[in-house]
Amino acid sequence: MKKKKQNDNINNTKTKTSRRASKKKMSSFQKKCIAGAVAAFAIIIYGAGVYHYKDHFHRNISVNGTRLSGMTVTEAEDTFTQDFASHKILITEKERKEIIDPQDVDTVIDVGNQIQDLKDSLNPWLWFTDFFGKEEYTIALDVTYDEAKLQSVVDNLECFSKENVVAPEDAYIKAGDTQFEIVPEVLGNTVKKKKLMELIGTDLATCVTSIDLEKEGLYKLPSYYEKDEVVKQALETANLYTHGTITYDFKYTTETLDYNTTKDWIDISDDFKVTINEDKVGDYVSDLGKKYNTMGAARDFKTSSGQTINAYGGDYGWKIYYDKEKAKLTKNLKSGKDVSREPVYSYTAQCRNSAKDDIGDSYVEVSIARQEIWLYVNGECKVNSSVVTGNPTIGHETYTGVYSITYKKSPDVLRGLNSNGSSYASEVTYWMPFNGNQGLHDATWRDSFGGSIYKSNGSHGCVNLPYSTAAVIYKYVDAGFPVVIY
Repeated sequence: MKKKKQNDNINNTKTKTSRRASKKKMSSFQKKCIAGAVAAFAIIIYGAGVYHYKDHFHRNISVNGTRLSGMTVTEAEDTFTQDFASHKILITEKERKEIIDPQDVDTVIDVGNQIQDLKDSLNPWLWFTDFFGKEEYTIALDVTYDEAKLQSVVDNLECFSKENVVAPEDAYIKAGDTQFEIVPEVLGNTVKKKKLMELIGTDLATCVTSIDLEKEGLYKLPSYYEKDEVVKQALETANLYTHGTITYDFKYTTETLDYNTTKDWIDISDDFKVTINEDKVGDYVSDLGKKYNTMGAARDFKTSSGQTINAYGGDYGWKIYYDKEKAKLTKNLKSGKDVSREPVYSYTAQCRNSAKDDIGDSYVEVSIARQEIWLYVNGECKVNSSVVTGNPTIGHETYTGVYSITYKKSPDVLRGLNSNGSSYASEVTYWMPFNGNQGLHDATWRDSFGGSIYKSNGSHGCVNLPYSTAAVIYKYVDAGFPVVIY
């Protein structure tokens, strides 16, 4: 029994092995059949492709943006020469889109032999290679159109209508309430018409059907933008020049110069160079002088007799030095710092108690009518005496006005010409000039002073003093001491 079972197992094993071998033989045969069929089919397809693409453009071929896949040469040429609808040019603007129709400008396209030449350059045996990727070709076609009509079409585009055009504007700097600030540029939408005309002509020749004005750089643009370094630097400079406050000290009052005034003095050129307007600075300094200069100005002066007179003329007083003050003020502005100071003066007075009081209570007073002199020091009269002033009958009168002692010298010799042309030399002990060659001095050659002597035997213009009077005055006065003559 066991032996039979063993034989059965052996038989079964042989049968299974035989069946597997049979299956393997069938599978290999089938594969060969299938491979042969696929190869035959591929050859048929390849051959059909060669036959087809012998007269047709390959797949994925584009010329001037127009797809010619599967077209014959004739069909391709017709696409360029007759299908104008597909060659309309779309103009994309900031606010709208507009169309240029080739037919509106009598466009004629002659492809010549270029399409045929391109087709001839393609190898039909390699038609299958164009299934992968995309082949782009650009051909400049022979295109003619009516330039006058194109000009008219372009002129009538909405982007050129006056109501639609916004001109570009440069960024600029303006004076704000408290400082200068940048006003941003305006890009606008002004189109470069000439450039657009040229591009349309090119696109008609190459069949480009889309123009994006912004991407093509066909908008006129500002020359300067708010973020430009030159603009930011100009802003910084303008604000520096107007940042500082200059306070003028006139003793009895002050005058403040700040941004509200100086902002109008800043000049910014088209290329953002910042300067301070010298004329306006000069005008301001001149106005300061008109307001605060006292040299030669009329003053109320109370005489020793108690009468108040209008004293004017002479070289005594405050006078702002125009050129030097203008230069210093400009320098102060450029520093951007706060400054408190006096103006630069070419002449100064003894005091500045008010707008019309720069004499104070220390001065020499001379009355021509009374032929009398007084010396006051801090309000106290130190000396009072008679004098002899210049002879008016021969043109040697003593000039009225308010002067200051120029210097003093002891002794000295006074030299000059007499009315007859002869020269003189007078020795004096105390010489105190106040108006050129006119001055105060002792006149020991005189026996008397006062009265009407000056009308017949007056001086050459000086104020002749008794020796003792001259000595007292010389003791108290120095350069700049005021002398009031009336």
